[in-house]
Amino acid sequence: MPQFANRIMKLGSGGLAMLALVAVGVSLGGCSNGRSGKAPPVAQQDLLPRPALYPALHGTIKSFAAVASANPVLVRGYGIVAGLPNTGSGEMPPPIRSMMINRLLKNNIGFLSHGTAQYDPSKILRSRQIAAVFVEGVIPPLAMRGTTFDLKVIALPNTQTTSLANGLLWTTPLRVHAGLSNLSRVIARGRGPVFCDPLRDSASKLVKAGTILRTGRVLAGGIVSIKIPVILELYTPSYRISYSIQQIINQRYGGNPPVAAAENDRIVQLRVPRRYQNNPAQFVDMVMHLYLEQNVPGFTRAQAKRLLKALADPTAPLNQISTALAQLGRTILPEIEPYYCSPDLRVAFYTARAGTIIGDEDAVTVLKKIVRQGRGPYLMDAVQTLEQSHDALRASLAFQHLLHSPDPRTRLLGYKALLKIHSPAIYSQVVGEKFMLDILPSSGPTLIYATRTGYPRLAIIGRVPKLIPGSLYVSQGNAITVNYPLPSVPQKSRAISAGKKHGSAALPVQLYYRDPLSHQMVQMSCDPELPDVITALAQAPNPFSPRYNPRAPYIAASYQRIVAMLFTLCHNKNIIATFMMQRKAPPSMALYASLNQPRPSGHTLGVYRHGNGWNTTSTTQPSHGLSPFSSALPGEKPGN
Repeated sequence: MPQFANRIMKLGSGGLAMLALVAVGVSLGGCSNGRSGKAPPVAQQDLLPRPALYPALHGTIKSFAAVASANPVLVRGYGIVAGLPNTGSGEMPPPIRSMMINRLLKNNIGFLSHGTAQYDPSKILRSRQIAAVFVEGVIPPLAMRGTTFDLKVIALPNTQTTSLANGLLWTTPLRVHAGLSNLSRVIARGRGPVFCDPLRDSASKLVKAGTILRTGRVLAGGIVSIKIPVILELYTPSYRISYSIQQIINQRYGGNPPVAAAENDRIVQLRVPRRYQNNPAQFVDMVMHLYLEQNVPGFTRAQAKRLLKALADPTAPLNQISTALAQLGRTILPEIEPYYCSPDLRVAFYTARAGTIIGDEDAVTVLKKIVRQGRGPYLMDAVQTLEQSHDALRASLAFQHLLHSPDPRTRLLGYKALLKIHSPAIYSQVVGEKFMLDILPSSGPTLIYATRTGYPRLAIIGRVPKLIPGSLYVSQGNAITVNYPLPSVPQKSRAISAGKKHGSAALPVQLYYRDPLSHQMVQMSCDPELPDVITALAQAPNPFSPRYNPRAPYIAASYQRIVAMLFTLCHNKNIIATFMMQRKAPPSMALYASLNQPRPSGHTLGVYRHGNGWNTTSTTQPSHGLSPFSSALPGEKPGN
């Protein structure tokens, strides 16, 4: 105590005054809350890092909340690739073998009561016609139930599998964790034909026969099986802001049940409206650019002027500014319409973009002119905006104009845009439940395009080509042969007979298939038009169809084999066309590039047929043991 007194004396009068203030502060702090005795509330802090926003975007939902479900999800699992021509291996670690046997038994395989007694799970897993694989895929951001994505399949290490080419991945459950336990929830399933790229990285030569292909992809083979909610998470918890976000979204988009629901002071859950089901990212982007003060009188007009002024700023995020303009609603059209004709091309485009999103026909006309020019710095952006417009007819007419461009990249841009708006200008056919064949008649040289990501698609843009008489194609391994012999007629009448169908002097195209396992031969014939050749080679009977004929001959060529054939036919000038294949995505982003489209089932209405179809000339049927055209497990119905 004397020591404490001495210290006080040393402080002097200033120290005593400070000590007195501290004492008073402690006393007031203890009594500040009356009877409760609690300390005053601490100011709330951000629970999430806030992004730096352009000043004109302050006040949007984007400045108060972030999309919590906007990240891709990596899913993994172990599966079986079947239908391999003895290039697989029955080797696999005991835990995985046990897992696969249990999976087969759960699918009622090996039971007489289910008609699968001929399938012994243990025998299946010892065959060289199967391979155990590690499966992984990336569910894209904002995925919905039924969203498809690409899968990567890798043969297990320390196994003698030499090739997964032309195999079929049986239904594989996919989880967030890749462990052998089944504790984590199955959120997706994978199945489908394995695609091993037949072209080298240079896309100028085919991969050599006998190349070790222990890695492949199942294009659009992953399917999301659960409902993934779209969640907005507030940076700072606030019931007032959470409720305001709910109100402004429901006021704009309505719906029953409501589009937005505030769960608490941090979470607002969104329901994507039906018209945005195929493009939930567009809907979420529009929602994030709604202003919470839009109901304040005079706000929309003042904010529109502020955003229009920001378009002249070279540092402004122009797409976001344009979207925020559009979200102010139709009442701002008188403010932005004069800018459609601005001498500043940037201002003219982004105001027209906002007007198109709102639904202004004059704005659509501005973007349509940009697209019809087929060039310019805003061509890609104009196409993407028209893809999202509500005037599908005018957009389709503009996109069709791109098909006549001499630049192949511009023609592909038009094709992809027409595909996204489901334009009737594309004649489509599902071939053998393996890929889609799209035909787009147009002027200019014929272009054949094949995809590497998303659901497999072949596109013929231009005049439908025919095989040139005398053409001969033999695939690697001699599995498929396409022979179009010269007509045995005099030279003068050859030109006349070349255009005739079966029954005329022109000979049909002869198709041969040699099964790599049984070495049985299948022979068929078809017309020389390229769509008929593709369909005859790839078509396969559906064993679950009421019209299924088990004695009907078929070849059932895979998408990989069809792509290799088309590349060779174009390279050897057997058809007058240019072959292009979709660019490979960078390895780190390859799985993110999946097209967000459902896998088609059955045939579309726009089936393309030219002539009387193909004629069968043999009743020999290939034998693969297990069904070569069903990716489902034996005894499992497709779609389960």
